Amino acid sequence: MDVQQRLCNNLHRRAVCGLQRYAIPRNSRVFSGRCRAVSNLSGSSSKSAPTSSLTQHGLFQWSVPFILPIAAAAATAAYGGSIAFGTHIAWLRPVLVGSGPLLLHFILPFLDLHLGQQHPQPLAPTAKVSPADDLTARVVPTIVVIMHLTIMATAYATIATAPLQPLLLPLLAYSLATSASCTMAASHELVHSRNPVHLSAAALFLTLYWWYPYYRAHHQHHLHVCTPVDYTCAPKGLNIYSYFPPYITSSYAEAWQLAIQECYRAGKPRFSRHNTTLVALVAQALLAAVIYAIFGPVATAVHFTSNIVFLVYMATLDYILHYGLVRPLMAGNERRYTPITPHTSWNSLYAFENGIFFNVLYHSDHHLYGVKSAAALEVRHGQASG
Repeated sequence: MDVQQRLCNNLHRRAVCGLQRYAIPRNSRVFSGRCRAVSNLSGSSSKSAPTSSLTQHGLFQWSVPFILPIAAAAATAAYGGSIAFGTHIAWLRPVLVGSGPLLLHFILPFLDLHLGQQHPQPLAPTAKVSPADDLTARVVPTIVVIMHLTIMATAYATIATAPLQPLLLPLLAYSLATSASCTMAASHELVHSRNPVHLSAAALFLTLYWWYPYYRAHHQHHLHVCTPVDYTCAPKGLNIYSYFPPYITSSYAEAWQLAIQECYRAGKPRFSRHNTTLVALVAQALLAAVIYAIFGPVATAVHFTSNIVFLVYMATLDYILHYGLVRPLMAGNERRYTPITPHTSWNSLYAFENGIFFNVLYHSDHHLYGVKSAAALEVRHGQASG
């Protein structure tokens, strides 16, 4: 047996032992649904897994992130009657209004299962990758954020002016929420930049969707991932229902604490415009009031509903990405934890779910190299997967 094969076998045994240690069954519902984690641990190509990644194709990277925002636009048009439906295809109207969840939970997973896992190749040493903070490095997620916010405003205007459709309204709210989940992945990509355009787009989206704490505290997650300090990492045995409330409240509490510390270091009062979290909380309330004043109570109710669904999606994704994974304390040191490794995140190699989420499901590489843009993320042999 050659050296490479022995290495692959050793990595496979390590990963399987890790799964047994945390007692996570491979067929667990934790890993079903939108984030089907990798099962081909050795890195070898399976019958349904091509050796080159569709996600690395330029056209794929530029087009797939727009699928759910386009679905939200189609849902808005169908709800408002901009798309005409004859009596013989009247059934198509609710299908289009609910096209967001239909795509996210049925059509795209079916395509992923048909295509199989994609194994991205390492970038060539000569490959040109824009600096992570350069505007062009993250132009696609910036456009996705702008597009979603435009569609959202159009949807609220449509709700305010079109005849009320009580049966279609929940479907429209759900389609807007699925588009927001894709846009959240875009905002996550922008949060890791230092470009002011990127950061402004991310802050606006997150504030509008009541999730400014993510903007303020996400980098703390990268410091403390898979330790007891990190409330975003679910310990083994914790169900999603018990995970959700502290996930939300701890996010707000940490964002507030970070802002207070910043004010203290600057010698500024905590209850002032220098407290960025306080400013964001006020902005969240003002934006909701503006939506009510301009578009009315029905649009405001849709906004609240889509926000809640969006937050559930975000909690579920964070619940899955590090479930049951632990960084132990360093030997002889009761204050420091072992370094981050490829085994401190779960990953997925399915093309469309990585496409709509800007490759964030190559999560091990993202945590190892947080400054990398989505296009530069890759999968490394032996990383935690299930």
